[in-house]
Amino acid sequence: MIKIPNPDKHFADLIRKYSVLDILSDPDIILAKAGIGIPNLRNLLNDAQVETIWNTRLAGVTGVGFSIEPGDATPKAKKAASFIKEMVRSYDFPTIISAMMDAVAFGFCPVEIIWNTAGRQWRAASFIPKPPEWFFFSSAKELMFRSSISDLKVPENKFILIQNRPTYQNPYGVKLFSKVYWPVTFKRNGVRWWVTFLEKYGSPFIYGKFQKGASSEDKDDLLSALEDMIANSVAVGPDDSYVEIKGDTVRSQSGKVHESFYDAQNTEIAKAILGQTLTSDIGEHGSRAAAQVHYQVKADITKSDQRLVAQAFNKLFALVTLFNFGSNVPPPRFVFEQMEELHKDRAERDKILYDMGARFNADYLSAHYQIDPSHIEVQSSSSTFSQTGASQQFSRRDNSETVEDFTSRLEKQGQDTIDSFIDDFQREIDKSKSFEVASKRVLNRHKRQFKHRLTLAQILDNLRYVAASAGASNAKK
Repeated sequence: MIKIPNPDKHFADLIRKYSVLDILSDPDIILAKAGIGIPNLRNLLNDAQVETIWNTRLAGVTGVGFSIEPGDATPKAKKAASFIKEMVRSYDFPTIISAMMDAVAFGFCPVEIIWNTAGRQWRAASFIPKPPEWFFFSSAKELMFRSSISDLKVPENKFILIQNRPTYQNPYGVKLFSKVYWPVTFKRNGVRWWVTFLEKYGSPFIYGKFQKGASSEDKDDLLSALEDMIANSVAVGPDDSYVEIKGDTVRSQSGKVHESFYDAQNTEIAKAILGQTLTSDIGEHGSRAAAQVHYQVKADITKSDQRLVAQAFNKLFALVTLFNFGSNVPPPRFVFEQMEELHKDRAERDKILYDMGARFNADYLSAHYQIDPSHIEVQSSSSTFSQTGASQQFSRRDNSETVEDFTSRLEKQGQDTIDSFIDDFQREIDKSKSFEVASKRVLNRHKRQFKHRLTLAQILDNLRYVAASAGASNAKK
């Protein structure tokens, strides 16, 4: 067992005042030009579109099952996997994984490990993602903790760092939410102007006329009456006044400009977060091909998110395995369940090939349809017949086979099968001592026989085919 110092003990004493004079600045251009930071990006979740679309993306990792698999088939690897499964039993995985996705939204996310010991074993009692705005990087690309006293270098084996597409120049990673900052900002300001527009031009335009030579008092009285009409829907005025209510088609068209602008910003938000908008962009001219492309884009993004989360857990499992079982034991792996859509085009093609006589083994089905081979049972077409493929199996004719030979073979196969059924039923009847016992035995035998053999209806279909073929042949003679 490897002995390591406890990183949770005397945290400040272990790292002792790392004063950073050369802080590596975040190279995100959008944040720099807008003069904002990660807290401002968090406020974007107050936007309904961002919240909805982000929750959709989170569901790709928080709503999917997972498993913890041994590093290999050796007893030590299996023991390490059992140990870690027990260790993480109390983890709130949906909450942890959702917080881990800060790495995608804000570029990176440090996840703190809370260590404790039970006997001589090291355990990660908690695995807690911390806000990335609490941290920064030094010029040496080291993760530093912001402190009101002094900036501190985080201790070794205390944090697992998750980074979204980092580079040597940019350890802060790519911030997804910085891509939606301007669309959300434009949309919010656009809504303000839209509301002002509706207040000013949403109501009908009321036009009042007065006679020439009217005094200023008469004009003011008419204006006050029009204002009362807008506010209270009633007004009074002199007998010789004229009021006209006008509609303005130009104003109604200009109002749609605000709506189009609002929708355009929502589309940009959906593109930035999900990588596609599906019906938002396709509109009334959608197609199956476009839907498949959009589904594939979303599936690829989901796999990327799952890979990011799985790597963080795998790093944790590697540390725990190293401290408790040594470096020679491969650590367990965190594996998301892959919810693959059935490839409809391939399935249709394979069905056509099956009807033509092709048969696929478990390896083929596993490779192309992502099905566990242990869940696949491939029946041999030579000894048994499935109910769906029996008719094709019986009615298939070899190219070298004449029609007469073909029909004769069908007759013999059908007769042999029926004779076999009758013989089985007769044996059951011979073993019975009463009519009731014989009935039960025959019914049970019937159920067992029809699980793996042709049904009587299918046999009759083939025999009818033989009869039709024979009749056509005799008619030609």
